[in-house]
Amino acid sequence: MAEADVGDDHFGEDPTVRLLEEETARILGKESALFVPSGSMGNQIAIGIQTRRGDHVLLHERSHVAYSEEAALTSFLGLELLPVVGDAGRLAPESIAAALDSAAREANGRVGLVELENSHNWAGGAVYDLERLRRAAAPARERGLPVHLDGARLWNASAATGTPVGEFAGAADTVMVCYSKGLGAPVGSAIAGPKALMAEARTLRKRFGGGMRQAGILAAGALHGLRHHRGRLADDHERARRLAEALASVPGLTIDPTTVTTNIVIVEVTPHERVQELADRAAESGVRLLVFGGPGRFRAATHLDVDDTAIDRAIDVIATSARTLGLGRP
Repeated sequence: MAEADVGDDHFGEDPTVRLLEEETARILGKESALFVPSGSMGNQIAIGIQTRRGDHVLLHERSHVAYSEEAALTSFLGLELLPVVGDAGRLAPESIAAALDSAAREANGRVGLVELENSHNWAGGAVYDLERLRRAAAPARERGLPVHLDGARLWNASAATGTPVGEFAGAADTVMVCYSKGLGAPVGSAIAGPKALMAEARTLRKRFGGGMRQAGILAAGALHGLRHHRGRLADDHERARRLAEALASVPGLTIDPTTVTTNIVIVEVTPHERVQELADRAAESGVRLLVFGGPGRFRAATHLDVDDTAIDRAIDVIATSARTLGLGRP
């Protein structure tokens, strides 16, 4: 990063950013890509360039866009959300088709875009397999609507299924991927899609305050992760399963290890109101948990800075904290 060849990316003149964008577009099977500071900004830009004010965005009710990005879409872009219930973060094509047809019958119900997420954050890293993702996108395709894929953890979905990321990305018109999740880069994400759309995306990025100058310093870290860290994601998944299996036997903690397919472990605490107390106790011993995902739950995410020794320590600290607090007792 310190030795990166840099220029002014505001004018498209940073050679390291351009190299990152070119490699990302090639891997995703898209014509063009655009480097953005964050995944949330990437989603908002991709949705913004494919919709118009007043449109509805159809998405899973517990998607990251619905939970964490709603204000940007409604306040900045003038959009409305059309949340749909799904299974473990995944939408059935029948549910999407029914919602689209119902909205079409409403006077103010124009749907401008369908948004899907793979893997799904709030569903504990659940993955659409390729066939299911294609079927979920089909109702939008049949109605001439664009599809955006929130692929913040698409690298993990690929590692878990063996499906190349480009095949997943091919189910959508645009896709967002993060370098700062499983790939371990300190900053950055990208959106990818048709060249003409990415030109519009660059303009909207500027309006969002995402135009950067010598961003090659950041792009170099992302490029390193893209080239060197994709192959090790299976290690994160194995450690997440080991964590889930160990915590499943701890009184007061509930997790089904068979649902852990990527790097996210969401655990339910009994009684629910003590989840923050457990997180605080674990933090005192150097294990950080995020209270997250519903009443009485915390999330633990494995990544390249958590090795086998760290997982063993996390298991011991969380289990000891739960037992010390007397969780699960009548």
